[in-house]
Amino acid sequence: MKKNLSVSNTLIIVLGILLIIILVISGYKTKFKEVVISDPHSNSKVDSSSSEIITDIDLSIDEEIDLALENIEKGKSNGDMALVMNEGIMKLLTVTRKDSNNVRAIYYLGLFSLESGQLEKAEKRFEKLVSLQPQNEEYVNTLQEIRNQIGK
Repeated sequence: MKKNLSVSNTLIIVLGILLIIILVISGYKTKFKEVVISDPHSNSKVDSSSSEIITDIDLSIDEEIDLALENIEKGKSNGDMALVMNEGIMKLLTVTRKDSNNVRAIYYLGLFSLESGQLEKAEKRFEKLVSLQPQNEEYVNTLQEIRNQIGK
């Protein structure tokens, strides 16, 4: 009886592993639509027509931000929130850990916080942006709009 139970458990584990492998492989073969992001804080455009998600390579901070934005747009267009969060938002957060004053990363994190209704996070991020660039009217105005929404 114990031997049959052990064989059954082993079989279930092997089938589970095979299923995970198949799902991972099929996920890598997914085709993405072309999405172009206009970045008001950069003179470049990001072309996200590639179906590859690049990770774990040595990128400059600007390239990391571009890649994160590309993955966010891909995830949004395909309804893949794991891609948005893991290869987008988390990558932007990684950039801010490396460079806590990176205006581009903070700006996009602030916008995505607003988009997801996280007004307190957005407020903190735009406060940081205003402290870094007090002359930037967009940051000042956005911070005021957030505070109006919060009721401050």
